[in-house]
Order: sequence, then C-alpha cells, then structure tokens
Amino acid sequence: MIEIFNLDKLLYWFDSNKKKYPWGEEKSPYPVWISEIMLQQTVAASVIPYFQRWMTDYPDLQTLASSELNEVLSHWEGLGYYSRCRNIHKAATYLVEKHNAKLPETYGELKNVPGIGDYTARAILSIAFKKPYAVLDANVRRIIQRLRAQSDWTADDDRQTVKKLESIIPADRPGDFNEAMMQFGQMICTTGTPRCVTCPLRKGCLAHKKGVSREIPLRKKRKVKHMEKTVLLICSSGKILLRKKKKGLFQDMWMLPDEDAESCKAMEKLLNDLSGMKRTLLKKRNHFYTDNKDSLTPCLIISETIDLSCITPSDDEIFEYRWIDISQVDNYPSPSVYRKILDEAKITLKPSQKGSK
Repeated sequence: MIEIFNLDKLLYWFDSNKKKYPWGEEKSPYPVWISEIMLQQTVAASVIPYFQRWMTDYPDLQTLASSELNEVLSHWEGLGYYSRCRNIHKAATYLVEKHNAKLPETYGELKNVPGIGDYTARAILSIAFKKPYAVLDANVRRIIQRLRAQSDWTADDDRQTVKKLESIIPADRPGDFNEAMMQFGQMICTTGTPRCVTCPLRKGCLAHKKGVSREIPLRKKRKVKHMEKTVLLICSSGKILLRKKKKGLFQDMWMLPDEDAESCKAMEKLLNDLSGMKRTLLKKRNHFYTDNKDSLTPCLIISETIDLSCITPSDDEIFEYRWIDISQVDNYPSPSVYRKILDEAKITLKPSQKGSK
C-alpha cells in the first residue's frame, strides 16, 4: 500500500526539519560506512563523540588498517556490540588489499566486505554513491506498518516492502529519501506514542484513522536473564589481574575475573589462606547487554605483604590472564561497566599507594 505514501510531503518535511549530524557533512563512502555501523543499535546522540574521535584518529582506511586492534577497540569502548568494531578493522585490511583502500560501488562487492550486510550495503550505495537502493530498519518498518495499520509483520513483508520502496525512491535523491525515512521514524513516527498531530503523512495513515497508532507495532516482551556475580580486583605490587575474552561475546575485551571462574579457584584459595589481604567491596553495578542483566559486586583485594603478580591463573579456551600495571589499565579495552569498576578501584587505591611510598 505504498500508494498512500506521500513522497513530496516526506521530502519537504526532511528539508525543513532534518537534524545535522557530523557524518552528514561529507557523504563520502568511508565516513558513511563508519557512521552506519556505529548507529546500529545505538542512538545518534551517543554516536556523535565516538564518530568525531574516530575520524580524527582514523581519517582513512590506510590509517585504520595499519592500527592495532587493541587500540581500535579502545576507540569503540562504551558503544557495545564489539564485534562491529572487530569487523570494521578486519574490513579495512580487506579493502586495502583487495580494493585499493576504497569501498566498492556495487551491492555484490560490498556484501563481500567483512561486517557489511544487506542494510549497510544499501545505506552506503544510496547515501554515498547516490544509487536507488532502499533501506529497511526499525524506523522505516514502523512507519510502513502504521501507514498500513498492519500490526503483524513477517520476513516476506520486509522483502515486499523493500521492492515497493524502490519503486518510488527518487532517482535524484535516494540517500535523502532513506535518511528522511529514518529521521522521520526517530522524530515523528516514534515508538510508543507517535507525534501524529504534527505528522505530514497522517491523512494517508490507516493506523491514525483507526486510532491504533500506539498499538502498532506489537510490543514483544523480552525475557531478561539475570545473573549475580562477584568480580575480583586482585591488586599486588602495582598490578591488577585482568583476563581477555578469546571468543564469543566481548571477544578481545579485557574483563575482571569472577569468583566462580574455574581458572581462578586456586588463586581464590590462596587469597583465603594468606594473611595481609585487604578486602573492600565497591559499588554494585548492573551490566545490560543483549537480553542479559549481570549484577556485578566488585571485591577489591589488595596484597600488602606478598607479591602475587608472579602467580597467574592458567589460560583456558575462553580466557587469557595477565597482570597489568595499574597505570596502563586504560590502554586495555574493556566493556563500559568494567571500565567504571576499574576507574573506581584506581581512586580507592590512591591513598594506599601514597602511604606505601
């Protein structure tokens, strides 16, 4: 039912109300690609400082490809979904080697680039290369569902909608059309309670006519898995024990061991047996990711008489363990909640460090 869609009104609204973002200033392929990856599952306002810092430190593909992954991940710290960053780094090397440090201009070649899927390829082609490819994200899907008053939605609806959008996408403004749809979903046809009073498309919107805009799309109840953990900040001789995830969620990120970790049981037994261990519980923090909630209780353990840094838990299939100089902890990329815990630990450690001198 794309025939109820008023293209002229949408573009007029966009020209009058569009938000200006730093990635919209120069719509060349590289910044468009980086911004599109950063914006996945992240609100635009949160992305701005990350994007600006990234483009300053990695202004082109050659610079990015020649940088260490550890350093690149540090630039991503706090954005979450770190596999996106690893794929960007991997893609940069691929593009330098296979495409003369340029993003290709065809859909098939873009899909071969690590980390670039259907949505991202379409966004790059339309915004950077001005090709008539429509994109379909949650914002666009929500707009179409309300225009049709269609509460249920299937994968086939996705495919049919993309075809219909590409039948009306303006050949001279494909990127503007896609950006208009996305911003319209962010600003007018929002989740929950849409701003129908100011919507220029409301006359053709069946959901508005039927008074069901708030009920579309149907809200899915998420089952959140909740887990309680005690994480250990074991400090000795100016060093702290960290572990790097080798695979899976949070791969290549440095985290704190927890008391249930098999590799740390020997260390925990040793700590319990030794005297001179100073233990302090820090602020409990919640870590939300995907459909999980981890409630982390940090236990700061300071060895004041014995150097423990020569005793390291054995690496296993999932984790690599290492003692890190406390002054160098910021150079090791960590999920945001672990960074907050480490920052608090550094503040707590300062008085004892001063007293030991």
